[in-house]
Amino acid sequence: MFDFLNAVYLAAILFSSITMYPVGETAVPIQLGGAVELRFVREWWRDDGDGKCSYTGMVVPFDRTWPEEVDRGGERVILPPEPGKIAGYVAIINRKRCKDKEAEVILRAGVVRTRTLLFGSRGPQVDKHTFFPAGDMLETPAEKIQPWFPQIVERLERLSEQDEAAKAFLDTSASELATVLPARNGKPQATVQVQESTDTVTSDNQLLN
Repeated sequence: MFDFLNAVYLAAILFSSITMYPVGETAVPIQLGGAVELRFVREWWRDDGDGKCSYTGMVVPFDRTWPEEVDRGGERVILPPEPGKIAGYVAIINRKRCKDKEAEVILRAGVVRTRTLLFGSRGPQVDKHTFFPAGDMLETPAEKIQPWFPQIVERLERLSEQDEAAKAFLDTSASELATVLPARNGKPQATVQVQESTDTVTSDNQLLN
């Protein structure tokens, strides 16, 4: 079921979104304190498609700490927040790399579907079948930024104390994140936030062991 907030988000980024396909089969974190580094591609027939360009980023879970409006048989229903429970996963992408060119700075994000194989034991995963629209966060108006976006950035900040991939992502994207989330300028780093947070910070490598 498509939730109303995501429908609004998709409408806002309609003209700036592109479809992304996760590369390979990657298990996603089953705890809120996890994240996993991932590579993405576009359709092969595009000028920047698979085989010519690739994209890198992170997949981060989020919990819904806000009310959600959903459509149930034509009736709008307001669901209460469900903090502490994974509501979905966001792919946040910060680099585009093409053959014979320098890496391009970008910042795209979108809610990525997951699926669990019928006879699989890995749990939920993302793969080429869980493609999703990734909006250009640098072109998204401030009032259209979805609440899951600052949440996953904060989660990466906490995780960066233990996870090198999360730390590298934040270091690489510091300027772009400051543009989209101006309140991050001068914000205390993860050491302080970990003390104040009740989240269990676990790297994806720990989750898969």
